[in-house]
Amino acid sequence: MFPADFAYVHARSLDEALDLLDEAHVAGQEAKLIAGGQSLLPMMKLRLAVPEVLIDIGGLKELRAAGWTAGLGGSFNVLLGALTTYRQLERNRFYSEGHPVDRAGQRGRTGVVPAMTDALAVLADPQVRARGTVGGAVAHGDPAADLPAVLLALGATVIIASRKGRHEETARWPERVHRPMRARSGARPADLPNVGRREVALDDFLQGIYATDLAEDEVITHVRISSPGARGSAYEKFPHPASHLPLAGVCAVLRLRDGRIDGAEVAVTGISPRPYRARETERMLVGAEPTTDSLAAAAAQVTRRPDGSEATLLGDQHASAPYRAHLAEVLARRALAKALARARVNLP
Repeated sequence: MFPADFAYVHARSLDEALDLLDEAHVAGQEAKLIAGGQSLLPMMKLRLAVPEVLIDIGGLKELRAAGWTAGLGGSFNVLLGALTTYRQLERNRFYSEGHPVDRAGQRGRTGVVPAMTDALAVLADPQVRARGTVGGAVAHGDPAADLPAVLLALGATVIIASRKGRHEETARWPERVHRPMRARSGARPADLPNVGRREVALDDFLQGIYATDLAEDEVITHVRISSPGARGSAYEKFPHPASHLPLAGVCAVLRLRDGRIDGAEVAVTGISPRPYRARETERMLVGAEPTTDSLAAAAAQVTRRPDGSEATLLGDQHASAPYRAHLAEVLARRALAKALARARVNLP
């Protein structure tokens, strides 16, 4: 099927993209931003999305700036430009080099965030990885997506720009978004006068099936990840054989101290209307001795809310809700075991 007719505009700057969004809103037109188009274009062909205006932001240097800083005790901060492609992220030395880890019985090097390497290795196909972007993955709000689950477990924050901003917390853009110690790709963000800015935790940003906290006048510019120190992480998924999207996927992050689990973040995708943090699993892990039994007991709660109720589960012709829940528990055990092994390797 062909998409419905639409107008196409190429934005030459973030300022111009925001102006174009405002103009479309005033004219009563639905406008969509496009960069890689790996999710939007298929939906347009199926008439699941019918934008009247497409605003191409794929060439904006302001949204490609990225970098990372390292601190004491293994802590680090990562700033990812929204237009960073999966392939660029995969080749970024921050992820492709780092601490040695035990993977499938072999000693390898999968970076200081091995869960990211795990996800990028099984994300879609080479064509999607070459064109799909970090910002697009977050803005799309797909309930079955790999990268948002990893970013959730890593405590990511979404940085958003707008001309006016519907949110009270929107403030004027600072002179510099970030001053990386070692820039990895692109230029530093340019000064952005007359542009509003806000930051929101990814856990609050994702709201439901293709639903996010992004307003019609806003653009995601960066995603920020902060780590308190050395830890182990892993991502496991059960993919649909055709789309490679996860029928269920789990990302686990563990920190150890004095033989016990000092911190845990677990995120689940593919089984619910939105990727979510498994808070009850995290609660059971913190302070526990990392044994096979304790990990299995925590994994068994991966679909439970802290109040004991069951998370909202999805079911369709590909997999029923109970089957997805079973997959999530099995994958949680695997991800936790792998994250634990990596955390032990990373201990000082």
